[in-house]
Amino acid sequence: MADKASGDAFVTVRELLPGREGLGRRPVAELPTGEYERLLEEARRWPLDFIVVETARTGRVTLSAGTHGVAPVYLTINHSSLCGSWDMADCARSLPTVAFDVVEVTRLLALWFRYTHRTSFTGLYRLTERATAVFEGGSLSFRMPDAACHSTARTLCDDADVLAAYEELLDGVLGRHVFDPDATTAHVSGGMDSAVTGTHVSLRHPGRIVSSAMLLPGLGGVQQRRRRGELIQRADFRADVTTCADALGPLHPAGRRALGDFVNPYEEPYHEATTALVNALEAHGVRTVITGIGGDEMLALTPSEAPHLPVGPAHRTTPWLGRVAREVLHDAEADTAPPTVVNEMTLLALASAAPLLLKSGMWPVHPFADPATIRFGEWLPRAWRSNKALHRRRLAHLGFSDDVVHPRQPENFTHVMHKALREHIPAHADRILRDGSPLIDAELIDPDTFAAAVRRIRGGTILEMDDRLADVIAADLAVRNAHS
Repeated sequence: MADKASGDAFVTVRELLPGREGLGRRPVAELPTGEYERLLEEARRWPLDFIVVETARTGRVTLSAGTHGVAPVYLTINHSSLCGSWDMADCARSLPTVAFDVVEVTRLLALWFRYTHRTSFTGLYRLTERATAVFEGGSLSFRMPDAACHSTARTLCDDADVLAAYEELLDGVLGRHVFDPDATTAHVSGGMDSAVTGTHVSLRHPGRIVSSAMLLPGLGGVQQRRRRGELIQRADFRADVTTCADALGPLHPAGRRALGDFVNPYEEPYHEATTALVNALEAHGVRTVITGIGGDEMLALTPSEAPHLPVGPAHRTTPWLGRVAREVLHDAEADTAPPTVVNEMTLLALASAAPLLLKSGMWPVHPFADPATIRFGEWLPRAWRSNKALHRRRLAHLGFSDDVVHPRQPENFTHVMHKALREHIPAHADRILRDGSPLIDAELIDPDTFAAAVRRIRGGTILEMDDRLADVIAADLAVRNAHS
């Protein structure tokens, strides 16, 4: 849209609302100032995910983001031109030079994630929620929003029906999204979060939703298959699309990273197996993916309710962190975004999941990352949040067995990562030690302790923190493949 008087214009990319599908595409039109400003204000207040790009006759470009952060935009400058994309690879290719942002890469290697406009690469930025980026005179600046307000736990009335309210809430949240049930999958991994969102959407649309998951090896995988079978049958899913998680483990030689393609180091850690699942869903005609992302944070206990791991230099780190990385940890809390509407860890998870799905023409829907769901979780007394009691009681209320509600075996990716550590990751580590790496040059990784860890793994001993070696390889490959 353009303002006929001033020459200012704006475009917006946003998730559609039910009943307003006709607003999906509008032709460019010159409008009177009053009508232009009304539509611009409507775009800025859109209740779902959005980006608004405004251009002024002076050449200034302003980008604004909403609260949801489903598919954040990345920005960089190349020869006085602004490049922006939800796919970091597009911006990485536009970087004049590729260099690590020391603070952000240290956060990544130390597993100390923080929500910020900085990324792993110097000069490449993320437009964070409710923030505004201004490009003018060949430079880029950011205006951060006020801190979001949050609620605390409330006392329930004696006759409060939490489960009925929860069901009504989930109906309302899903009802705010436009999707075709016959082209929709719900991730049903077997975990509590995806079990709740997946069964809820399938019971709303019986016989129409496709379930999906990466299947685990070992005893946990046996249990996962049994529990998923009950979820799928009782919730009346139409079909089930799965891949084996250990068939394409992290950094597998047949994966995009090992073959030289750029992958954002913050994307899915099990990128290779996730890619295989997304490809299978694409072949199945899936266009919408409903996830359980945000369920942990929705029901998290507050710092006053439960002890948290230490931060700062006391944060437990890997032995192969280099001298500079250990120094950077003293200031790793600096330059972060103010408190967000959606939990910062949820926002990072959304950003991790989006690129792979969007490349395949799929839009993710995250019910637990909706502000209404988040507020509901904040209001709940501790007893309803502890050990995900709300989700377990919801599944029990639907008639699922104790096997589904209280699984006995842990279901995680430990076996998948250990297989990768034995079979794929040492060869990548050998290349780094032989050919060098920007991580070593910047003293973010100490080559001696890094080499000792690889020798120990080859000798058959894998320690709990060794899975973070995959982050070292992923970061090194990202900078190597940035211009691929």
